[in-house]
Amino acid sequence: MFAHRRPTGRPDRSAWRRAVALGAGAVLAWTGGTVALAPLAHAGTVTPTVHCVLPAGQGEATGPQVFSIDLTPDVVDPGGKIHAKVDLGPSPATSGLSLNNVPTTPSVDLAMSGGATGTVTVTGPEVNINVPSGQSIDMPPFEGDFLIPANASGPITFTPLRNVTRTKVLGSTYSTTCEITAGGGPIGTVTAEGSAGQPATLIAPTTPARPSTSVTLSGSRWTVGATPVPSLCATDGGGCDAGKFASSSLAINASGQLTGSAQLAQSGTVPDGSYLVKVGDGTKEATAPLTVRAFVPDGPRAIALSRGSGPVGSVITVTGSDYYQDRWINTVGLDASGATLDDTAVYVKSFPDGTFSVDFTVSDPAIASIQVDEGNDPATLLTTPFTVTEATATLSAGAAKVKPGGTISVSGDGWPSGVTPAAALCAADGSGCDPARISGSTLRIAADGTLTGTVTPAKSTPRGVYALQVTAGGQQALTQLSVAPTFVVLTPASGPRGTAVTVLGQGFAKVATVSIVGLRANGSQTSDPVRTKVVGLDGAFSQTFTVNAADTVALRVREVLVNPRTETAAFTVQDGTVPTGASFALSPPEGPPGTVVQVTGRGFAPVATVSVTGRTAEGKQTSDSYVTRVIGLDGTFALNFTVRDPATKAIRACEVLVNGKTVQQLFTVS
Repeated sequence: MFAHRRPTGRPDRSAWRRAVALGAGAVLAWTGGTVALAPLAHAGTVTPTVHCVLPAGQGEATGPQVFSIDLTPDVVDPGGKIHAKVDLGPSPATSGLSLNNVPTTPSVDLAMSGGATGTVTVTGPEVNINVPSGQSIDMPPFEGDFLIPANASGPITFTPLRNVTRTKVLGSTYSTTCEITAGGGPIGTVTAEGSAGQPATLIAPTTPARPSTSVTLSGSRWTVGATPVPSLCATDGGGCDAGKFASSSLAINASGQLTGSAQLAQSGTVPDGSYLVKVGDGTKEATAPLTVRAFVPDGPRAIALSRGSGPVGSVITVTGSDYYQDRWINTVGLDASGATLDDTAVYVKSFPDGTFSVDFTVSDPAIASIQVDEGNDPATLLTTPFTVTEATATLSAGAAKVKPGGTISVSGDGWPSGVTPAAALCAADGSGCDPARISGSTLRIAADGTLTGTVTPAKSTPRGVYALQVTAGGQQALTQLSVAPTFVVLTPASGPRGTAVTVLGQGFAKVATVSIVGLRANGSQTSDPVRTKVVGLDGAFSQTFTVNAADTVALRVREVLVNPRTETAAFTVQDGTVPTGASFALSPPEGPPGTVVQVTGRGFAPVATVSVTGRTAEGKQTSDSYVTRVIGLDGTFALNFTVRDPATKAIRACEVLVNGKTVQQLFTVS
């Protein structure tokens, strides 16, 4: 459910309630009009005494009212349609407030006797009318159709029972019912003659349904090609109101079967009680009993925050349980003294199960706690502390090297939660940031402020050293990122003498041989032996180079060709023990379908063949093609594996040998 920003300034609760009451009472009594019309042909007119009950505690009114109704045709088939023209006189209830263009829907219930029994409803279209304060309200005449029962036979007499007026005021629909208490009588007779077709059937749930939930309906013998319309009626069949259903997916198939569901309106529109649900398709209609019962809390109200602290700009989720359904839940920040910070307030309606969920933006550094109430009722106030922290957003781009159009993993901490991060590529000094240079991003921020995901520089990005910029909720951070069609990554990039460094290359000539050497600060070669490796068909390679020379400052990779490509990566010699390198790695470890993943391994059998495949959650191979590579003499390999199958949950490398070594790493399709 979506949340709305409340108006600036928190209104006094009693004043707000009086405003709603006045608006409701002023327009809920519109049941008649004073427009003089010429008498209708064959119209029946009665002037009974009616007793009107206004909703929202606005009182009652009693007095005379004119009912003038004309029914056509005089003779109709059983189950057939009758057209009614209705003109109602002024209601004894009047308005206390002037309003313009108020949506209003009139209706009248008629009791049948003689050739048929039960109650039918004539409903007019919704019209906008003006309401003058303290004066009679002009309700225009209206027309509507209804169906008589399929078993009707002979003369049927129709007698008015009540009229019901529904008005939309202050975002809600209110009904005013005026019952005839004395002086009533019939207004006309229609004769049912002929043969009726088979009646339609309707099946509704036998268990109580909650307001705002869908009710599954079914039946047979409906009119093929017709549009079924649901409404909710009183148990006597009167007071039928299509507005008590918020939406409908009902349909009639080629066999005349009714299928689908209809969603009840909110609890304020559909009170608890017993009803008849009626479905009509313009030719046939049928009813079935339905009980409506709203959710009632079975415990004390409770609220929770998705995060108890965070920087300004964070969006946290506030949830609650055991609230009355379809009630406005107000959420607002308080400062350290308990004063309300009105500009932070949001409100949302509770769900049919008594829970609610709303996104709350930490927009004010003075917030010290968050308060929730139900419908401005002070008896329902609940407060929980929240700490506004300093922004400490960090950003890292992993290897910090990527090919144009390639994908690289990004991570960080201290970001405002609930905000969607945006990425841009800037000049190395952080200027000239351009979001268009990032062609794809899966960045997201978890509830604890952790940033994860990938970014993809556009394929048109020139070679160079850039700054990757990420922005979220007013927070911003930069990290260096090199974009080049050919590059080398060292793992690790520092370590003591004797460190075995995995040299990973991308973008080199296919099947070319590369040489790897150590370099001193003056650019000369160190004393460490040269290592070579054949590049794979995907332009990638992996080779282990052991750094023993203490004066090493970088490793250089060069293709053994005429005019060869050369790439260099820095290495720092440190004191300490030799670290243990990873045996299997994916870069990036996540991405959308189509992501090209660098798969590197070490510690495998030299000169063996390794097969890399995608795996589902059940461990089965995905539909993506497997990739093979011959392992180097140092037990390492590198290759590119394209993840296209969205069912991928992991990437597995397996030596193609009896009892071959198998390793696997998770991969997330985002």
